[in-house]
Amino acid sequence: MSLRRHLKKLLRETAQNVAYMQSLGAPNVPIDVDFSYSTQIPWPSLRKFAQFAYLAEQYGYRYAGLDPDLRESGTPFFVFRRLPDEPERAARTRERYPDATDGGRLPGMRSWPVPVLTLPEARSEVKLLHARIAIDYYGAIRRQPLRPVLIGIPLVVLLVLLVNGELHAAGLRIAAGTVAALLLLLGASRIFMHRRIAAYRRLLSE
Repeated sequence: MSLRRHLKKLLRETAQNVAYMQSLGAPNVPIDVDFSYSTQIPWPSLRKFAQFAYLAEQYGYRYAGLDPDLRESGTPFFVFRRLPDEPERAARTRERYPDATDGGRLPGMRSWPVPVLTLPEARSEVKLLHARIAIDYYGAIRRQPLRPVLIGIPLVVLLVLLVNGELHAAGLRIAAGTVAALLLLLGASRIFMHRRIAAYRRLLSE
């Protein structure tokens, strides 16, 4: 999904929520209710998601970390909350970039479509958003339980040996080496995540 399509999805869904609340017309329903938008990361790149977070803020929706209501889903969901000045922000952005959602230039991004590159004026903000998103993402991944993986890897390797009729000494040695390599890779990825989180925390504290 492109940045433009995902931005249109955010604006469409939040506009529908606002219209629904306004249509109720009840005196006890505040029109400025705290609307939010939750999403998984639809791209393999956290940096692209940071660009999306920057775009969302230009239209009045600020990145607010992991969605607390979906912590137990097993998949990280990230929430964007409506800012109090959302109508004014959206109006200013639409005035400056009237065709942004219809093929025109996106706020803070270069005009050519692929790849979408950040302009210098927005680069520092996107960098900080990327750091916040990475801390939240790696933190969510790191909190996932390791026991199913530690049990699952040897079981899958043994199953492959069994299916291929390789349950003999040489096959078991190869399987043990494969399991050890995968577990080492898993451990290395955990160390990498820990170091990246520390680096991003230092960046945000500067």
